[in-house]
Amino acid sequence: MKRTLVVLFILYLTCAWSQTSYQYQQPPPPDPNAKEVVAKGFGAILAGDEVKAREDAINSALRNAVEQVVGTMVESQVLVENYQTVEDKIYTRTTGYVQKYDIISTSKQFDNALEVTIKAVVKVSDLKSDLEAIGVLLSRKGKPRTMVMIEEKNIAEHYYQFGMDMNTTETAIMNELMNFGFPFVDPTQSKISIANDVVSSALRGDAGAAASIATRLGAEIVITGKAVSKVASGGPDVVRNAGFKSCQANINLRVIRADDAKIIAVASASDRAAHIDEITGGIQALQNASKTAALELKDKIINVWQEDVYSSTQVQLHVTNISSFSQLNTLKNSLSYYVRGIQSVHQRSFAEGTALFDIDIKGTAEQMASELDAKEMEGIKLQVIGLTQNKVSVKIVQPGENQNMGGKE
Repeated sequence: MKRTLVVLFILYLTCAWSQTSYQYQQPPPPDPNAKEVVAKGFGAILAGDEVKAREDAINSALRNAVEQVVGTMVESQVLVENYQTVEDKIYTRTTGYVQKYDIISTSKQFDNALEVTIKAVVKVSDLKSDLEAIGVLLSRKGKPRTMVMIEEKNIAEHYYQFGMDMNTTETAIMNELMNFGFPFVDPTQSKISIANDVVSSALRGDAGAAASIATRLGAEIVITGKAVSKVASGGPDVVRNAGFKSCQANINLRVIRADDAKIIAVASASDRAAHIDEITGGIQALQNASKTAALELKDKIINVWQEDVYSSTQVQLHVTNISSFSQLNTLKNSLSYYVRGIQSVHQRSFAEGTALFDIDIKGTAEQMASELDAKEMEGIKLQVIGLTQNKVSVKIVQPGENQNMGGKE
């Protein structure tokens, strides 16, 4: 009888183990927010650069993959004057992202284009904590480097010494964003001498000064702002009776693109901490508030980059050596016809032969620069004299001028 019971018990354990093993081997349920698609993209081969064409084709395929899944929200803005349509611009915006992708094939089309076919997993949700997808986004964006400059005041101790040890807020923000793959430049390692008045201007909120410092140190974006902690009045009786001091921190931050000084995100946060030592309490309150603000900034920065990579981006175009207002208008009206992906052209200024445009384009600044340098538009020949992640600087080569004599911006 005992032997029979033992055998039955062993059989029971075997069946239970088999069922558990079977359950663990079951594939996870499909993600309702994800879909696998196949998409194609094209890249123009300019000046024989097939590597650049391949990157452009991949970016195009990624945008096409996202649009397949989430569709395109189209808003048509039509201005009618005297019963005639004088403006009809279509704006598109996508809300998905690529979690991962594989390149299936690459083929040359004629002599001037590459076609790339990819298989991508596209998700329709907020891109906040998907580390794999954030990695893809950062890679396609060119891994922008970040710099942090915060003016910090902890319990009446006011300090900021550029090029020396980072303060509590800077360190906490960097630690939080590094968890999501953000690369940073370290100003303490720089040998560049930057005037104190420029640093002071940046810390006071001068976006141009902050952008200038970030550019010199090799960063594409800079996080700047103010952080203050102080001993808070009031607080729970049990905290005061135990000899603890309640400390409160307030932080206000801005994210600035280095190449055009554009503010792309802002965040603010406040938090408290209790400690016997008020300095330590202030540090802890700053750390708590910094984490909250950093996570808010991370989401906003990623939203901007997600739009840049998977939908459209805004590139600043700086044009010099314009001979006349008529030539300016010819260039402005020709851009969308000669450069692939341009959706709209916004003229910001024109003075003394120099103009500034904001260009909405499905593509990158580098792609736009390559096409501008290679094409002649209605008799206008452009020479690229400067290029950053969000800005292209060109010079119009006037008849009789030597193109190789182009100056610097």
